[in-house]
Amino acid sequence: MNSLNVTAASAPLSPQEQALLNLRALPLLFAIITFALGLIYLAVIPPWGGPDEPRHYEYARLLYEKGRLVSWSDADKKIMTEIVRSMDAVGYWKWGVSAWKPDGVSPLPDDFAKIYPQNAHQLHQPPLAYLAYLIPLELTSGRSITAQLYAMRLLSIALNVAVVLAAYYAGRELFRDDPTLALALPIFVMLLPQHLFLHSTVMNDHLVEAALAWMFVLLARVFRLGLSLPRAVGLLLCVAIGLGAKRSGMYALPILGLAFLAYSFTHWGGARLSTSQKSMRLALTVIMLTLGAVGLLYAWNWTQVNQPQLYDYIVRLFLFLPTEQFPFESYERILSPAALPLYASYLKYLFISTWGHFGWMNITLGVQAYWLFAALSIFAFVGLVWFAFKTLPQWEAWRRAVLFVFGASVLIALGTIIALEVRFWDLGWGGDPQGRYLFSVLIPLATLFLLGLRGFIPRARYVWWFAIITIALALYNLAALFIFIVPFYRA
Repeated sequence: MNSLNVTAASAPLSPQEQALLNLRALPLLFAIITFALGLIYLAVIPPWGGPDEPRHYEYARLLYEKGRLVSWSDADKKIMTEIVRSMDAVGYWKWGVSAWKPDGVSPLPDDFAKIYPQNAHQLHQPPLAYLAYLIPLELTSGRSITAQLYAMRLLSIALNVAVVLAAYYAGRELFRDDPTLALALPIFVMLLPQHLFLHSTVMNDHLVEAALAWMFVLLARVFRLGLSLPRAVGLLLCVAIGLGAKRSGMYALPILGLAFLAYSFTHWGGARLSTSQKSMRLALTVIMLTLGAVGLLYAWNWTQVNQPQLYDYIVRLFLFLPTEQFPFESYERILSPAALPLYASYLKYLFISTWGHFGWMNITLGVQAYWLFAALSIFAFVGLVWFAFKTLPQWEAWRRAVLFVFGASVLIALGTIIALEVRFWDLGWGGDPQGRYLFSVLIPLATLFLLGLRGFIPRARYVWWFAIITIALALYNLAALFIFIVPFYRA
């Protein structure tokens, strides 16, 4: 029977699976390997080689220099000039994205607006991730700007360790009797080259990803063991950190809403309750949701009246809702059949940059590699459908509910990304969706992908499947590094 919900009595684990299950110190091993891989990528990627890295460094540096929260009006030409000189010293203009190009005569620009005219700064972003980067910045305050950048990159690698450990514990929660799938999840997250590349650079995506990664761990634990005050506080803390780090933290709100409904439904159906008890649970759920909605509405109205600057920031920049400054008037265009190629291009760029589109989205793998990943993804999708019909009904209700939440999480992230890109397109800013925007839901995405890849594999071949997945990811890392990334920067 090809079931993931087997017990030791019905389908004993093979000796190899039992050995995987009994491996000790796995979290420490994953942490060491992840950090070591991060250091390798850090050494390969030149300073300012990560997307928007000069602007992310600028934000943290301004916080350090000003000693308070900052905005676009705080941009400092002295700091920009120092960053640009460092960019020039490492040959940034040869491989980085820039509207300004050296001609041997013109002086170096003293303003990011000359290099990135559409979006000169990242100072509109929430500050929490940049406040975290103040720690390595403070520790290297007397060193060169390059040393400061590398120290900040070490924090990015540490956040990747947190994500990989979250994947490990999520796998242990969801696949307690299935060690190959439980371990394949953190290995996939750990060895995905695009993920490793980005986590060896400075950006605010990493903190929101770590926060939401642990949110998914807690959600799986809540569905398995039940909701408790510490777990509820942990979930809220993860959401708060995510919202304080980047706009993509907004994914967490609808995900938690769906998770709450799925949890209530699962526990009504799973427990032996009378009709009156089920009705009472339903009534309590409706009351809690209503009170939550009323509380949010009250807080929103209070913010609008008492904190107008914060309200303006949330509406105009964080939520990016239509305003007089950033209007939206193309509702008919976005719903017309003529817009379908635009959405197809968004999905294409998301797909490519999830699997491997390194640097400033300018290190590509070649068409053949992307066709291979497309075929692999189609195979995984078909396998997931097969799994959903043949195996999923045999799982416990709480596991099915977790997978439902995981699937919904991916769709929520996709919908939000495309909606934001449509806003940019409507304003004439172009669209540039990137796979890193999906990394906040990488654990759900990887879980579904791996389930699909294993959908047609017989139970007796699970260990072989695990070995092939691990070896293939390791080889892909070597190929990405030494065939594409290193030659690009060393050419």
